[in-house]
Amino acid sequence: MRSTLRTATRLFLTLAVVGATACGSGDDATAPSPGPEPAPPPSGAISGSYALKQVRTLGNLGGGGSGLPVTFIDGSGDHLVFSSGTLVLGSDGTFDMKVQVTFKGSSAELTDYGTYSVAGGSIDFDSQKPTPRLSTATVSGNKITANSQFGGIPFEIDLER
Repeated sequence: MRSTLRTATRLFLTLAVVGATACGSGDDATAPSPGPEPAPPPSGAISGSYALKQVRTLGNLGGGGSGLPVTFIDGSGDHLVFSSGTLVLGSDGTFDMKVQVTFKGSSAELTDYGTYSVAGGSIDFDSQKPTPRLSTATVSGNKITANSQFGGIPFEIDLER
């Protein structure tokens, strides 16, 4: 009796596996061809384009406020205005940041680019520039809060997808 029960159980499990496999193989023309699954990129689910939403100084600047544009004033009375910016995190682990500013009345674009890695809710940036603008960040939902530097002054920036 035990061997009959074992045989019946094996037969049932075999039929269940075959049935599940058959259900998953549709004739969908857009389905990818079978093959090994690629390893997930280092970026996980955070890749995409993020817009600069807020800038806070961590240095000794006056001014500030919430939202953009935001103006900071240095000890000489010179104005640094952040007007917009983007951070693109590629699914291949690369990043590209562009921030539009005005300093002493002249427009400029501050950039940074390189690679990044993700561990949990933290991002580490490895810039390819001699003067990196991004170092680390935290992720919460669609929001990134990053530590950055502009003109040697530390800032904290918020970006949203």
